[in-house]
Amino acid sequence: MRRGSKALCAAVALVAASGSLVALPVTGAAQPPPLPVPATAGALPTPQTDGIVFSVAIVGNTVVAGGRFTKARPAGVAPGGPGEVRRDNLLAFDLHTGELLPWAPVVSGSTFAGPDPGPFCEPADGGRWVCDAVFRIKPSPDGRKVYVGGDFDKIDGQWRSRVAAFDAVTGALDPAFRPQVAGRVRGLSVTADSVYLGGGFNAVGGVPRTRLAAVSASDGALLPWAPAADREVFAVLAAPELGRVVVGGAFDHVNGVYQHGLTAVDTAGGARVPWQWVTPSDSDTITDLVTDGTGTVYLGSYNWRGGNPRLEGRGAVEIATGRPLWMDGCYGDTQGVAVADGVLYSASHTHDCWAINAVPENGPIDYHRLLAETTAATGAAQRDINHVRRGDPIPELLPWLPNTNGGPSTSPWLNGPWTVDARSGYVVVGGEFTVVNGVPQQSLTRFAARGVPGVVNNGPQVPFPAPRLSRRLFGGYNITWNGTWDAQNREVRYEVMRAGTPEPLHVTTAPAWPWTISEMRFTDQRPPQGRVEYWVRAVDADGAVLSSPHSTIG
Repeated sequence: MRRGSKALCAAVALVAASGSLVALPVTGAAQPPPLPVPATAGALPTPQTDGIVFSVAIVGNTVVAGGRFTKARPAGVAPGGPGEVRRDNLLAFDLHTGELLPWAPVVSGSTFAGPDPGPFCEPADGGRWVCDAVFRIKPSPDGRKVYVGGDFDKIDGQWRSRVAAFDAVTGALDPAFRPQVAGRVRGLSVTADSVYLGGGFNAVGGVPRTRLAAVSASDGALLPWAPAADREVFAVLAAPELGRVVVGGAFDHVNGVYQHGLTAVDTAGGARVPWQWVTPSDSDTITDLVTDGTGTVYLGSYNWRGGNPRLEGRGAVEIATGRPLWMDGCYGDTQGVAVADGVLYSASHTHDCWAINAVPENGPIDYHRLLAETTAATGAAQRDINHVRRGDPIPELLPWLPNTNGGPSTSPWLNGPWTVDARSGYVVVGGEFTVVNGVPQQSLTRFAARGVPGVVNNGPQVPFPAPRLSRRLFGGYNITWNGTWDAQNREVRYEVMRAGTPEPLHVTTAPAWPWTISEMRFTDQRPPQGRVEYWVRAVDADGAVLSSPHSTIG
């Protein structure tokens, strides 16, 4: 939902025939709080991989990326080109420069025989398979360790069954942290003393644990925390200050009680706690959970069956109660979310957000794969859509619209982005995409806030057609043009230019969302004699200028 009408002016001037009267300041008219400002939408140079990145984590001034890949190469380099090096499912690069770092642990999985384990694994010779992907990366609260979870069972030739820890400074594999997890780890949450695990496993160290477990953050010893989920867990979020762990995934029951997709348990033994949330559909899967420390958990979701109601966008839930705070009502699977400075960033393929008056179905862009929203509900839905009803609280879409493609045509998913992390100054995105903002770039990219050295702006977009010119019956010319959109500003200023005249003939502004491009018109009542040349300049708040092609008449 766009911002409502502005607060009344503090003072107004009334002009009457007898003179002017200045009104007293209006009291009690609350000014709306300023909206948070997302990062710019121009992609910065970032390393690439030859595969897919499922998780990224900003750890100090380093980005750690994990997934399923075998090589990395510099930005702008084609596969197999100069500078390509070996990287086995984990890599690191400098957050500020984008430089690939030498850290190169070898993350591997043992081959096994059996039925097809699904697209996250690779076929091996003789009808065998190997599963070695990294699905989740989380730093410790003090930033001294980095924990990774996935399908792998070895790192640098040492047994590490589905979860491992590294020293965040040296990059060394932690020799003491080596729990034995019998199955996939997809969710990680790290506190000062515990690591909470979620996934598809059935035991840890030979002790039964059904898709949820906790181990010591120091030595990996199994802890008594033992809730049980009946289907796969995708994400966990520990909130020890509230005595709760939020759990998201594809499950129907936790501890034998129906609570599809999203619930919470206590941090002691994993017992159920009161929880108000009700997932709209039993085919919804909660993919990611993040918090900003305000007692709120933000979620992303996808739906595998369709129909309504369903949850495919983003939402906010109060951790202490499970009370829903807002849902955005968007369609399009959301794989990852991140929060920084009051902005919720998401990796998705959004294609309908009419609950918040944005991203219409069958709009000018098929999918918006990267979005930013306010973390707070800023308004109320004006119409019913999906699971959002008229009057429900909703966030506001923010002007951050970089985009990617869905990935290689051979992908079984074509999700594009799979993961996002953010902090003040930077946003990092990973996935299976091969193009960012129309430029070849595979699986990793990053964006920076205004003022960051080297920031790349992504302002008014092409195509921006030439103005259309026509004669007026009583002299002069009508100049008509269609605007453009801007990937990082909500408005664009348009300047009508005429050859030989240095200053604009006319200036106006218009909304800059891709779905609000409007037709504008200006009449030049006193053009010079002979042929006259016109064009229009689009200028955004960051100073980016895009000129339309020129048109002539006369």
